[in-house]
Amino acid sequence: MNTIQQFFKTRYECCRTITRRGISGVTGAPTGLSWVVCLLCLLSIALPKRAYAIPSFTRQTGFSCDECHTVYPNLTPFGREFKMHGYTMSVSKAVKSSSDATTTPLMNLNKVPMLSVRIVSLWSNQAGGNNGIVPRGITTGGQGFVSFPAGYNDKETFNLLGDSSIYIAGKISPNLGTFMEFSGIDDEGGSLSLGMLDTVLVAPDATVGGKSLVYGIRGVDAVFTGDPSNVLGTWGLTSQLMGMSTHNTLYDPNRAMVEGGELYALWGGFNNGGLFGTVGVYHPTGSQTAGSFVQGNLVGMSGTPGTLNTSNVDEAVRLAYYLPAIGNLYAEAGASAYFGKEGMMAPSTASISNPFYNDTYYNYALDAQVQYIGDKNLAELFAIYQSQNDSKFYGQDLYSNIDYGASGTSVQRNGLAVTADYYYERTYGAYVKFLSQNSGKVKDMDVTGTVLGLSWFPWQNVQLFLEQALFSTYNPGLAQYQNTSLSPSDFDVTSVKLEYLF
Repeated sequence: MNTIQQFFKTRYECCRTITRRGISGVTGAPTGLSWVVCLLCLLSIALPKRAYAIPSFTRQTGFSCDECHTVYPNLTPFGREFKMHGYTMSVSKAVKSSSDATTTPLMNLNKVPMLSVRIVSLWSNQAGGNNGIVPRGITTGGQGFVSFPAGYNDKETFNLLGDSSIYIAGKISPNLGTFMEFSGIDDEGGSLSLGMLDTVLVAPDATVGGKSLVYGIRGVDAVFTGDPSNVLGTWGLTSQLMGMSTHNTLYDPNRAMVEGGELYALWGGFNNGGLFGTVGVYHPTGSQTAGSFVQGNLVGMSGTPGTLNTSNVDEAVRLAYYLPAIGNLYAEAGASAYFGKEGMMAPSTASISNPFYNDTYYNYALDAQVQYIGDKNLAELFAIYQSQNDSKFYGQDLYSNIDYGASGTSVQRNGLAVTADYYYERTYGAYVKFLSQNSGKVKDMDVTGTVLGLSWFPWQNVQLFLEQALFSTYNPGLAQYQNTSLSPSDFDVTSVKLEYLF
């Protein structure tokens, strides 16, 4: 048995002897709840795990979800090990060829189904105001602000089936695993599309300088998908927030439409001190070579959107150090950089003397996190600061009514995001998320928002959120209505969300 499997099996046997924490049973009928909630409750009773995570992983490993997750999607040190090993750790039975097989003698396949489903029901209500200029109830199109992974809907205030997902996740073979999310399913006719891809080929464990070395290669469709801290994707802010780059930046890693590969390595561990590094190259997808997405740098111009040169390749690098644990306290500090160049062609009707141009941009970031993972108390703090420069921004700043379409302009953008949460017995929780981004030149990009939230796991596999999003600055919304006298608080949103996995 190889090193990975031996480590995992030993930990599994140890964990089996420990009485896992659980929530008290609920007796009687759920009086006063909607039939939807009742149905979810009945379904959840049949499932063995209460924590919120990807169920196919728990079926593969035999672990409860809180072995790998603090609160989804945040990971424990062991959850990070699982991700670094390409989701291949398993104690489940496999389909293997016999030693004297005459065909496919190296077959070793996971016997556990890799399929999971997430169902979301969502009610949201925008504050609105100012004599009805900003609508009440239905959230303003393009706002896209709320908790991971689904945002507000901009067509209805209530969705029985919101932006739900299907996952194919787990071990494919001993050194190959995947995490794929197909999202977009809803009760408004949304179509299924690939929302996230992380396919990993991991090398056998090694030892260098007396410390373990885990390394491999990942195929991804978002920047730093393989980061073990999820530090770039847990802010509760989606790509609907206005960005400068046509194929997004590190602010929006889970929605950036790219195809790429990442080489990664972890030297040491997450408990005793470890160094993680990754180098990635990314390429714009076909959906960005034509269509309205490219219009991000050409907004305000007449005519059809421009096209993006698909021959461009962007590069990224990340380095993070995980400090030795002190009791139940874990900490990380890291840095990252992203370098991109977009070869653009403007629409024929745009007022640009030379329709062919390049937009070079650089993004640098510093991040840190601290987690206290106790038997009953869980507390976490995540923070990231980013600075980005675009060499050529073409288009109109609708907020300030300044047109940069003739020659373009250099634009600097800075941002700070902080998330803090507390949970008792992984069941009752509260969290706050803060993000502020600003540009000294293009005011359309200035946003400062805070999300206050309560979270509760009432039954197994079910999580209920109550959230309030508050804006002190929301220039994208004000610019959309071409009315800077509006109040950012007109875009505040109250929401209730129910998520169920099986």
